[in-house]
Amino acid sequence: MTLTKRVVLFSSIALIALLLIAYSPFTAKNEFKLTSNGKSISSGDTEQLTIEDIYQTKTAYAISDSGNHQATITITTREFPNGDAVVYIEGASDGYLEPIHVELPATGEPALDYTEDKTVPELYPHRKERKFDDPLSTTLRYIENETNSVLVGTSAYFNDISHSYEDGQVSRVIELQREAESLKTGEEAWEITVQFEPGEENFSTWLMISDEALVNGEAEFQQVHKIATDEFRWVTPNTLWSHGLNAIFPRTDRAFVRSLVRQSGRASAVMLETAPSRIWENINRAQFASLETARNEDGLWHSDYTSTWLERSYGIGPNYIDTRHNDNLFRAQLKRAEQLGYDAYAQERSVYADFLIEMTEAGYTIPQGPGYYLMDYFDMEHDTHSSLNHALSLMNYQYDAYLHLGDAKYLESAEDQFAALLHTGTGWVNDENTIIYQMRPDGTMSGKDYNLVTYYDLLYTKKLRNDLGLASSETLDHLIKVKEQNLHDKGMAIEGTLENVEEFVGLIE
Repeated sequence: MTLTKRVVLFSSIALIALLLIAYSPFTAKNEFKLTSNGKSISSGDTEQLTIEDIYQTKTAYAISDSGNHQATITITTREFPNGDAVVYIEGASDGYLEPIHVELPATGEPALDYTEDKTVPELYPHRKERKFDDPLSTTLRYIENETNSVLVGTSAYFNDISHSYEDGQVSRVIELQREAESLKTGEEAWEITVQFEPGEENFSTWLMISDEALVNGEAEFQQVHKIATDEFRWVTPNTLWSHGLNAIFPRTDRAFVRSLVRQSGRASAVMLETAPSRIWENINRAQFASLETARNEDGLWHSDYTSTWLERSYGIGPNYIDTRHNDNLFRAQLKRAEQLGYDAYAQERSVYADFLIEMTEAGYTIPQGPGYYLMDYFDMEHDTHSSLNHALSLMNYQYDAYLHLGDAKYLESAEDQFAALLHTGTGWVNDENTIIYQMRPDGTMSGKDYNLVTYYDLLYTKKLRNDLGLASSETLDHLIKVKEQNLHDKGMAIEGTLENVEEFVGLIE
């Protein structure tokens, strides 16, 4: 069954693009000055965009040398209601090698300068081992002086190695060339220097600029750094670049792809809710805007790179819908929208809930007894498997949609999926008393489950059913106890409880 794409009209989001530049407090008082070879670089077209209460401008600057080599610098600013802004600086070169200087709206020598660069294993000792070391550091810098505070992200040079298929699909992959220190501070001016080396095609960096202190001491900065490693280490206006896994195409040891599970910003949204501060407000506004501009016209977020595992197993190309990623994305966006006062956005919960019902009606399910599991991935052509963590997250999404929207069809959908869990019962537990990862369309099961993710999904199911006054389940309680025992045997701490489990749902392992 082929589904017609729905064009989703966001009543809560005013998208006004391709306008001439208008007044904005940040850009009006903070002009960027670009120079190269001692000459000023004039700007070209400027686009204006408003997303809720976030004001965005995007300005392009073009330059060429005597040999007709060209470069373009694009500066995107997102200004927030508190007057702070995130600035994204991107560059593209066609052989232009002269240094390009971007003067920032900040002056004065730093009075406070924090830098943090702990590695991912040090930050997250429970993570699975990766086959390739991440070539990008986790470096994050925070500077304060008499007039400004600035959070400084990664500066990276990279090339586009995306692969185009005959059917027009593109597997979007970039390759990191090198990391650089591009910021120079000084009494008179601060500036970013962009200087391409032979063979380098693209550059990007980002900064958050405020007239107030963004963090309250080094401990808060370290917490920001820990979450940044996953969620905003290397970002552009609508993409978070993460080191690609082994199963991507094209693949190199230095390949990066758009990671939707990380771009959801789950931990950032939790911090805004549980420990609100100026910097978490700014980060979440920036993430909200990035994700909304990255949504497909059907209202979902599509993966855009080839997974060689999905391609080999099911014939799926680069454009597909990862059900778990979209669950994480919608929940994070809904959480931050609530905290930021974007009240009308709550109705967006129905977009994914309705889509899951459409997928059920289209037959992308694995029937089990009187119920069914939804499949993990959708490209509208191929059947895939159903892993327990995906299945639980989709069932939980429908329970949550019913809680908030009150439409009985969402409860019916969730209960049909829960019926499959009851029918399978302890079939998800193997002879070693550990949870099995996935079920294939023929009902056979295999694979080693995640450590923490599925545990919190099971616990969240229990919480949601309690909140809805639904009957308790021996099957659900048994699966929870098995996971608890598995975690205990591995010496892994369980931080989440039934009361605060929503803070842990969808964490990255």
